[in-house]
Amino acid sequence: MNLTDALLPADLLLIAHFVWLLVLLQAARTASWRSFLASSKRQHIFLGASLALCLIWVFEAGIRPGLGFHFLGVTTYTLMFGWSLGVIGASAVAVGVTLTSGDWAALGMNALLLGVLPASTSYGIYYLVHRFLPRHLFVYIFLCAFFNAMLAAGAVVLALVALLVLAESYPFARISDEYLPFVPLYLFPEGMLNGMVTTVLIVLQPDWLATYNDDDYLRH
Repeated sequence: MNLTDALLPADLLLIAHFVWLLVLLQAARTASWRSFLASSKRQHIFLGASLALCLIWVFEAGIRPGLGFHFLGVTTYTLMFGWSLGVIGASAVAVGVTLTSGDWAALGMNALLLGVLPASTSYGIYYLVHRFLPRHLFVYIFLCAFFNAMLAAGAVVLALVALLVLAESYPFARISDEYLPFVPLYLFPEGMLNGMVTTVLIVLQPDWLATYNDDDYLRH
């Protein structure tokens, strides 16, 4: 899933950097810096979660450059910190992964694809569930974590395939034969991972989840 600079045109990669910086500026502008900087515990949790995210992004299984799979974990990360810090943290993780690969020209695209897109999808679905559905514990776990993670990962896969086909990096026939059949096998474990981690956090450390409150979800 980590793209290399050889897979996409240079002008597209440059545009991706520009869009990524605009999104980062918006995230920095809307982040709750006062409460974040006032809590050293929150900062340590953010750092630890970001390091964990970096580790799972580094390990990827695939058949060709760009056509791979690795756990994202961005849904749980976004539920923990919200959209703004989720985007900022995932972008920092993309920088960390790029340190190991050296594909700096593709950094902006990877940050958008693997960080901004799943964080935005995850937070958008959480917002809709929170606004329109009953605030029940199982609704939060299954819709905001499990199914949310599957949908966010699916959005990443669709965007990845569209980019590679439009850039003529791979023909769609090859992708449909060699890559797409494995997507369902990837989406369910992604949902399970995020659902399980979120459930553990609810039980052991509910205050680590910025989008969760016992008073809202346990009163029914």
